[in-house]
Amino acid sequence: MILHKHHLTATAAITLIFMFCLNLFLRAQETVSFSGRVIDGKTNLPLMFAQIALSNSTTGTVTNEDGQFFLQIPPGHEMDTLYISYLGYEMARQAVSALVNSENLIRLKPKEVLLKEVEVVALTPEEVLKRAFMRIPENYGRDSVLLTAFYRSQKFAGNKLAEYAEAVIEDLKAGYFHQNTMKEIQEAYSRSNFTHLVKGRVVSDTALVNSMGDVGKAAGCLGCIFMKDMVEFSYHTILDEETFRTYTLKMEELGRSEGGRIYHIWFDQSNKNQRGYKGELFIDGNSFAVMKIKRSISYMAFYKYEKEKYRKTYTINNIPGWIAEMPLINETLNYSNRDNGWYLSSIRDEQWITFTLPSTGQKIRLGYKNDLVITDVTREPQHLRNFKGDKKAGINQRWDQLVGQADEAFWAKFNYLPVEEKLKQDIKGIGSYEK
Repeated sequence: MILHKHHLTATAAITLIFMFCLNLFLRAQETVSFSGRVIDGKTNLPLMFAQIALSNSTTGTVTNEDGQFFLQIPPGHEMDTLYISYLGYEMARQAVSALVNSENLIRLKPKEVLLKEVEVVALTPEEVLKRAFMRIPENYGRDSVLLTAFYRSQKFAGNKLAEYAEAVIEDLKAGYFHQNTMKEIQEAYSRSNFTHLVKGRVVSDTALVNSMGDVGKAAGCLGCIFMKDMVEFSYHTILDEETFRTYTLKMEELGRSEGGRIYHIWFDQSNKNQRGYKGELFIDGNSFAVMKIKRSISYMAFYKYEKEKYRKTYTINNIPGWIAEMPLINETLNYSNRDNGWYLSSIRDEQWITFTLPSTGQKIRLGYKNDLVITDVTREPQHLRNFKGDKKAGINQRWDQLVGQADEAFWAKFNYLPVEEKLKQDIKGIGSYEK
């Protein structure tokens, strides 16, 4: 009996140890999620597009217009560090363990980043841009890369939200190379940006969208927004040396809070007889990687646009003959350093167009706003081999493969861009999700 009792005790102890180890193992396999808000440490204003990156991984996200972010991290990274950065601010570092199950308000300290005036700028803007172009394959990688992203799109009729769509998508890029000819850019377009829809949903005021006619019904491919990646498709952009003569350029050098410098370049087209852009770039002074690009239609393009705008007409409210006035276009592209590599981080594409009916002088203002946030990347060969994407995915199709409510709980399994408070109210004004 004593032997039998000892046997039971030993068995129970082994069982308890096994269950304890199993519990630890299962907890280690759980995905940890948390949210927070990033603000200016002095003004308390939200910081949009602040970069959120997890150490020792390629997982990351950015903040929305309210400075909010949401991030789920893969198992095994519970003891890692989260890096929060924004141009012109000191980088913040937070232990992941300190962020879970707590209200996370992260204040970034503004930093005076302009270098001393006595320092001589050793490079011209043209030389910096040339170096950035030459370093593209080295900085961003020649190998194929699979991006996981959250994508949301909004259509506006006047100031009213007419349609709101969300999607979790995967996109396969063929790698980053130099493109010096039209043939090379066409080859790059043909072999890159194959896209797969993981989840999608849409809420729409059908009557209002239909009243927008050709413009409202237009639906681009899911991968089209990835083609705005100017580092991947640099031909005839500000990164292309052939365009330098058509732009005016100026530059300042900025100091980085963690050391080194950033080249800040402004550009604008110099000839009113062409259509082009104005904007600014931020380029890392050590690697010459492009960190951020902002661009909009140049006012210098107005003269050229006015001469050409009557060549194409649109049908709105079942009335043909509408003319598109010069659009207001704003694009912001962010790139981040994750796990010692540079990757596309986010894209915002915003367009507002006023349409005029010449016969009556009537005007209608329509708008689009697209946000893409890269939440993870991989170059793992097996993932690339198993990926099945389609360049035509989403063309003339809505993203409503899943129906649900427009709230964060719907995306509990995915990283997503939190919905801003104003946007929540606008979505409620449309109605419920529909197929």
